[in-house]
Parts: sequence; C-alpha cells; structure tokens
Amino acid sequence: MNRLQLIKIHLYLSGISLVFMGLMSLTGSLHLFLGDEAESVVEVKSLNLTERLDKDQLTQLFSDELKRIDPEYSYGYIKGSANSLTSRPTNRTYYTIKATSDTAIISKHEPSLRKMFMEFHMGHGPRVSRNIMGVLGLIVIGAVLSGFWLGFSSRPLRKTTFFTLGSGALIYFLFFFL
Repeated sequence: MNRLQLIKIHLYLSGISLVFMGLMSLTGSLHLFLGDEAESVVEVKSLNLTERLDKDQLTQLFSDELKRIDPEYSYGYIKGSANSLTSRPTNRTYYTIKATSDTAIISKHEPSLRKMFMEFHMGHGPRVSRNIMGVLGLIVIGAVLSGFWLGFSSRPLRKTTFFTLGSGALIYFLFFFL
C-alpha cells in the first residue's frame, strides 16, 4: 500500500469518526461541567402487592402493566434488579417500576435532550446502536493508528509525532493515577 492510499484511508476513517468523536466529547463534557441531566418523572400507577415478587414475576407484572398504561409504547427490553426495573432504551420516554414489600410504583420518565444524548453516550440507546458504536470505535482506532503511521513514516513529522504521542500518554497516566 502506498502513502497516498494510506492518506485516503486515513481521511475516510477520520471523516466518519469526526461526528462520533465530537458527539461523545460534547455529551461527556456537558455531563462533567453541567452535572446531572434533567428529566420529568410522573407517577402513573401504584399497585398494591399481596406478596413479595421475585425479579421474573416483577418483570412480567411490569410488562403487563405497560401494555395497559400505554398500548402504543414499545421498548427493547427490561433491565434492573429484584426491586427496581427500567424499560430500555432510556434515550427516549421510558418507564420504571419500584417495588417494596406491599406496593409497586410505575413512573413515566421524559428525558431532556441533554439526558437523551447522555443515555446514548452511556450505551443505553437501542440495542442495535451498541453494535454500531462498536464499529465506530474500531473506525476511530483505525483513524488514530493510520494517522500515527503516517506521522511515523515521514521523517519531517516523526519528532512531532513522538512528542505528541508522549505528551498524550503522560497526561493520560497523570490523570489515571491522581
């Protein structure tokens, strides 16, 4: 493979990953600088329980109640613990159920735009988005490695390439061990 082909590959990979990296950086920065994301939460139903439910029974109850509460609502899957379940994906309107020994409360959550982006950032979007994000992650790695190779293989850029690589590694390890 000649240098011109590698430059084209690097540019294609970089162009594809630019939007992905930009959105991930933006959502992560907004989360770190602005804090928790807002959402409106409304209790939609309270159920009296006659016995303690295990996780499978609570999941079945939650699924059945979601069909009654909002027949048009669709979700990918239900995730949670024995006492608290969430319908996924959570980057759009979703429901939760929280059970105690004698009651179960179902709430409807309407996330803000910032919350939607953050949920997607954390991998809580549709299941298919996880696979797409995995492929995009590989594209980012390809862009970084091809860029490194282009810098390393050019004598005038070699020193700058190693300096920036060393600086980035140093900053990463300083943050890691703080």
